[in-house]
Amino acid sequence: MKDLKKYELKNILDSDEPVAIFYYMESCPHCKVMHKPWSDLEKEEPSVKFCKIESSEVPSEMGITSFPHFQKRSKKKVEKEFGGEMSKEDLKKNLFGGFGGKRTRRLRSRRLTRRRRKVRK
Repeated sequence: MKDLKKYELKNILDSDEPVAIFYYMESCPHCKVMHKPWSDLEKEEPSVKFCKIESSEVPSEMGITSFPHFQKRSKKKVEKEFGGEMSKEDLKKNLFGGFGGKRTRRLRSRRLTRRRRKVRK
């Protein structure tokens, strides 16, 4: 994993291979917490290129305003994008496992109860 400069950032963003990018701010306490899970995840996933980019190197056109911020890019497009402090398992799930799963509902929610009443009548 390496920290990137602006000229290298353009090459990474235009790459066809899968890339996981960690945007961070040096003074942010949440970003400091995320460095360890990010480096651990890098060791577990050799098929993806991992990069860290400091906030001063991020162009304003990218629209990244909060840190820590994560992206998974492939074929010159953003596949997944999210932010915030999280555990290594959550980070891995968000980057490689997708977002969410089956949609769940509470058993006795008002909306669902109203639907049941309409069907029964």
